[in-house]
Amino acid sequence: MATVYISPTGGTVTQDGTTPDTAYAYSSLDSAESDAQNGGTILFLDGTYTFTGNQTWDCGGFADMTYKSLNEKGAYLIGSAIRQLTIGSSTTTTMKIEGFKQANIYWRGNAATTYTINRINHVDTISGSRGSLGIFFSGSSNTHSITNSVFVIDYSTSDRFMHTSSGTTINNCSFLLKCSSVTSNGITGFDTPGATTNTIFMSDNADAIASSVIDISNCTNCCVFQMDSGDSSGGTNNVFEDPQFVDAANGDLRLRPFSPCIGAGTAS
Repeated sequence: MATVYISPTGGTVTQDGTTPDTAYAYSSLDSAESDAQNGGTILFLDGTYTFTGNQTWDCGGFADMTYKSLNEKGAYLIGSAIRQLTIGSSTTTTMKIEGFKQANIYWRGNAATTYTINRINHVDTISGSRGSLGIFFSGSSNTHSITNSVFVIDYSTSDRFMHTSSGTTINNCSFLLKCSSVTSNGITGFDTPGATTNTIFMSDNADAIASSVIDISNCTNCCVFQMDSGDSSGGTNNVFEDPQFVDAANGDLRLRPFSPCIGAGTAS
């Protein structure tokens, strides 16, 4: 295994990926994966990685690999339009994705891949459908995990909120669904994930959310605001009040000191 460096356009000297100064260009990701070998890490240097087409991170055919921003959220993944980032391959693969900032990117996981997504900051800059999900998982038999992440998802047309699988677990995340322009019950098909803990689901338009969108039976110590107007029961220690974000309209999802979700996250 090895650590291999990637930058948006490549290092300043010979590009072999062995040091930050010799980082491969992102266009040479396949070479970086080949060098990292099984159990290796691809470190993305600070900068903007603009996806002009759909992308694939597949471990180069190896069984285990980590893709990580060298500095927390210093690597910014952005689609020139709504772009798909396919995770894994048809072979059994374990992947970790950590520390990225991103916009206009949604993931589609291969059914043979088990992956952990940690410390992602997703704020859409293009309002739209489907691709604005920020996350789109496929495969029902594998296990996925989303932790310590923020998603601000902007809708202008009706679509599903999240397409995931019962094997997906969510912990310590915030989801803000901006859908003020979507008609009544325009957001449907949540596809309930597995255990969800210490997580906030919030919308700016309760009328746009079908009452069956979110099944909170798997939610524990969560804050659910304007996400399921037809059901305010189920789960354990859940709060159905405004989380009181600092500035949700601009993607600042820090909690104010008097937020009811602070207590929800510490309930026994």
